[in-house]
Amino acid sequence: MSESPKDKSGANDNKLRLPKSFIILGGGSILVMAAGVVYTIFFYLSLPNHRDLDKAGQAVRHVPLPVPPNSFFPTGKGPKVDSFASKDFLLRVAALKKTLTGFDVTMELVARSNGTEGEGLSLAVAGTPRWVDSGRNSGEGEANLSTGTLFKTGVPGEFTIHFSRMPKAPVFDIYLGLVGTRGIKGDRFLTHFRNIPTPRATS
Repeated sequence: MSESPKDKSGANDNKLRLPKSFIILGGGSILVMAAGVVYTIFFYLSLPNHRDLDKAGQAVRHVPLPVPPNSFFPTGKGPKVDSFASKDFLLRVAALKKTLTGFDVTMELVARSNGTEGEGLSLAVAGTPRWVDSGRNSGEGEANLSTGTLFKTGVPGEFTIHFSRMPKAPVFDIYLGLVGTRGIKGDRFLTHFRNIPTPRATS
C-alpha cells in the first residue's frame, strides 16, 4: 500500500531540523579548536632540540622562541609575576630602566645547585627575548648573557636585556628562552614574566 502525500508530509515533520545559526556556530567552534591544536603542535615542534643546541659557536642564540598559545596576547590583568623558579636556579626581574634608545631589564639569577660538574651553572639565551603587551604590541631585545659566565650556588648574578621599543600599555609580559651550557647542559627553559610595569622615567 503506497503512502499518501499527507503521510509523507507527516514523516518529514518528524525529522530533526537544526537552526542555521546553530550549525554555523558549531562549525566555527570546530575550526577554532582545530586551529588551536595545530598551533600547539607547531609550538612544541619548534622548541629547541639537542642537535641544534650542541652545534659549535652561538647557534643556540638563533633557535626560534615561540610564544605559548595560551598567553600570546596578555590581558594586563592579574598579579605581577616577576620571578621564575626551577630546581636548578631562581630568575627574577630585578630592575627596569628607561634609556635614550629604549629600556633595559636587569635580570638576577641565583643558582640553587652547582650542577652536574660541581663547578656552577652556565646558560645561554635561546632565541630572541621579547615583550608583548595587552594592546598586541611587541618588541624584540638583546641580552648580554655570556655562555662563559658561571653562576655559583647562592651567589646572585645579573645580566641585562635591552629593548629598543617601548610598550604602549601600562604593563607588559616578557618571554625569555634559556638553555643550559654547563652544569645543566641541554636543559631548556621557557620563562614568562607577567604584568611587568612599563618604565616611564629616563634615569
